[in-house]
Amino acid sequence: MPRLFFSKKRVGMEKIRSAVSNSYFVLALALVGIFIGYLLRIFLSRTLTLEEFGLFYAVSAFIGLFTLVRYLGLNQALAKFIPEFLIRNERGNIKSSIAIVLVIQTLTIIAFIMLVFAFREQISLSFFKSPAAEPVLVLMMLSFFPSMFFTIFQSVFQGFQKLKLYASVEPVRILFTFAFSIIFIDMGATGVAIAYLIAACVTTAILFRNFYGLGVTKVKSKVSYRLARKLLGFGVPVFVSSIAAIVISYTDTIVITFYRTLQEVALYQVALPTSQLLLVFSGSIAAVAFPLISELYSRKRYKDVEKGVRIMSVLLMAMIMPFVAVLATFPETIIVFLFGDSFILASFTLQVLSVSMIFYSVFVIFQTTLDGIGKPFVTTKLMFSMAAINLILNLLLVPVLGITGSAFASLIAYLSGAVIGMRYVSIHAGVTLPFRRLAKIIGSGAIAAAVMHSLRALLTLPILAEFILSVVAGIAAYIAAASVLRAITFEDIKFIESKGNIPGPVRKIARAVFRKRSA
Repeated sequence: MPRLFFSKKRVGMEKIRSAVSNSYFVLALALVGIFIGYLLRIFLSRTLTLEEFGLFYAVSAFIGLFTLVRYLGLNQALAKFIPEFLIRNERGNIKSSIAIVLVIQTLTIIAFIMLVFAFREQISLSFFKSPAAEPVLVLMMLSFFPSMFFTIFQSVFQGFQKLKLYASVEPVRILFTFAFSIIFIDMGATGVAIAYLIAACVTTAILFRNFYGLGVTKVKSKVSYRLARKLLGFGVPVFVSSIAAIVISYTDTIVITFYRTLQEVALYQVALPTSQLLLVFSGSIAAVAFPLISELYSRKRYKDVEKGVRIMSVLLMAMIMPFVAVLATFPETIIVFLFGDSFILASFTLQVLSVSMIFYSVFVIFQTTLDGIGKPFVTTKLMFSMAAINLILNLLLVPVLGITGSAFASLIAYLSGAVIGMRYVSIHAGVTLPFRRLAKIIGSGAIAAAVMHSLRALLTLPILAEFILSVVAGIAAYIAAASVLRAITFEDIKFIESKGNIPGPVRKIARAVFRKRSA
């Protein structure tokens, strides 16, 4: 009997290690897509006028607000039910499900396009305050059709566990978008919209071959009302719970567009994505945390759940803090170097948003914990609370303070989300944060910022050399302070290693930095 228990435990840990490895692979390709997308944004900022840049991203936010209506949660339903159909060898149901999703999404897209097309002129003049918005709006709407196909293909790949194909969809799309943007950039924002449309078509054409190779189209099938109800029964709740995420993602840009100018939208659209690069760290931690917490909680190892969450919150804060210090100390240098002098007015907004990402990253840990212990409804309540705070504050602050008001709205909303999330996690999982250790990390970050700020004031070198020397010194000061204060210990690294895979480079660096102090 003990041998059987050990075998089950070993199998369980092998599954979690496999899940973590797959999460890292998907995350790695997602990072590639983010990197290419960020390069595209830099390219556009340096080739479009400030108003054209703001116009394109204002239209993108407006279109993005209706993304959920297009999907209705049905893509997630495909990813959910395809594995079940495969286990039961019901390939006909897979084909029928894809057909149902195609029909429903086609109808919603047609309805949306007809509505916006009928009022395109009024929307362009009243909302975007520019007639140049009309062709961009129409082209971005038309891209919904090819996008529908490749996003469905992506969900099918996920359901079939073709993770390489699943993870490659977005990097391929954004790479083609970048390439076609270079070709059509002389047409301004309209040319970029054309690039998005063509890239969506090309991506769909390329992925169709892989989709066809799955053999789904060759089987006989029959569309049934019961199957449609099953898909919608899963998809609609997902759709409802995702509304909050869409509100958080797009309403700030929408509100800025409505109350302020396209130039301010442009400024915000360099500050926001630059600060969001910090979310790479919370994404990495979440990739490990979700399968780990799920496994430990299912085994009723609640103490390990608490220990895991506490350690991961410390590691996340330790990873993000030096980069927040850099962004807060050198916002002008970073923005001018990447985007040019025209965007320097976004510097203070970048500082505020960078600090806000600390709280959002902590919120991600709480969200992942609640999902891992099987409390998705609580997560949904938490998301809607944060979205409501964000929307209300944007409506109150943006008309008066512009993009600075939107940045503070995000800061307060994310702080509120972290506080509420901490309460929920304490109630449902009995987990509290190690505030003393987190304070040490924040203190180490403050020391790093002070070192960088002092060197910036003392050095009289060229800007780039000054930036590099200050950042190197600041990060060295941060590591030294965190090590001396024992903000992170070698036992933390050993715990995470024992529960799942840590990427080799991260493991080596962590061991090298914290071995001595933990000995």
